[in-house]
Amino acid sequence: MARNMERRFTGEFSPGEPVRAAALIRNDGMYPHKDIGEPLVHPGDAGIVRESWRFLGEVYYTVEFVAQAVFVIMRGREMVRIGTAFDVG
Repeated sequence: MARNMERRFTGEFSPGEPVRAAALIRNDGMYPHKDIGEPLVHPGDAGIVRESWRFLGEVYYTVEFVAQAVFVIMRGREMVRIGTAFDVG
């Protein structure tokens, strides 16, 4: 329980947690058969956190957006928890 409260205040997300995109995510060239710069995820789209890791002191998340049929890598500031005051959905 304390770990969940700690995560809520530090902004970290857990695998399996539902989130909503807070930023437009575009193809940076990693998605084949899509143009570079093509939007993959729009603000308000709902997804599920699948994993997280740290790289050069920053936390990154793999998020699955089922309705868009994409997996994208996001930073915490690019998404919000579903069901919070910041949820724009």
